[in-house]
Amino acid sequence: MTVEPLTRERRRALTRDTILAAAAEVFARRGFEGAPLEEIAEAAGFTRGAIYKNFSGKEDLFFAVADRDFAARLQTLSDRLVHRSDFGPVELAALWRDTLLGTADDLALHMEVRLYAVRNPEVKVRLAEHQRTTRRMLADFIVEQTNAAGVELRIPAATFAGLLDAATWGIAESIAIDDDAALLDEFFALVVPAACTEPSAPTAS
Repeated sequence: MTVEPLTRERRRALTRDTILAAAAEVFARRGFEGAPLEEIAEAAGFTRGAIYKNFSGKEDLFFAVADRDFAARLQTLSDRLVHRSDFGPVELAALWRDTLLGTADDLALHMEVRLYAVRNPEVKVRLAEHQRTTRRMLADFIVEQTNAAGVELRIPAATFAGLLDAATWGIAESIAIDDDAALLDEFFALVVPAACTEPSAPTAS
C-alpha cells in the first residue's frame, strides 16, 4: 500500500480537517455564540493558536464548517437520488428534510447565526457570501438532477435554488413551532410541478 508523504501542505490540511470536525461537534452542541474557541481547540487536540493559523476567527471557522457540511449534504442527497427519476413531491420533501434541513439542532444553529448576522454588519456580509455560494451549489445540483431525469426547468435554476433555500428554511421554522410536517410536503407538491416539466417520454423507434 502506498503511503502519502506527510508534506507541510498535507499536514496543514489534516490539521484543518481535524479543527473543522471538532468545530462542527461543538457548534452543534453549544450553539454559535456559546461555542468558545478554547473548547473547539481542546476537542481538536490543538491550541487556540492553531485555529488562528487556519482561520481568521470564530465566524470564519463557522462558515468553513457550514460550507463543508452543505457540500456533504448535497452529495448525500445526490447519492439517494442516483438512478431514480420517479420520486414524487412528498418523497422529495422527506429527502430534502432529512438531508438538507437536518435536525432540530441544525435548525436552531441556522436561526441563531442569521440573528447574529442581522446584528453584526461584518458577519452579515460574510453570511450573504455563504448564502450565495450554497445557492450556486444548489442551482448546479438542480441542473444536474433535472438533466438526468429528462426534466426541463420553467424558471432559471438559480431562481429555483433561491426559492427552495429561503422557503424551506422558513417552513422548517414553522414546523418546529407547531409540528405541521405536512406543510413541507404541500410546498413541494406545489412548487415542483410549477418549476419543472414532466419527464420527456421516449420516442418510438
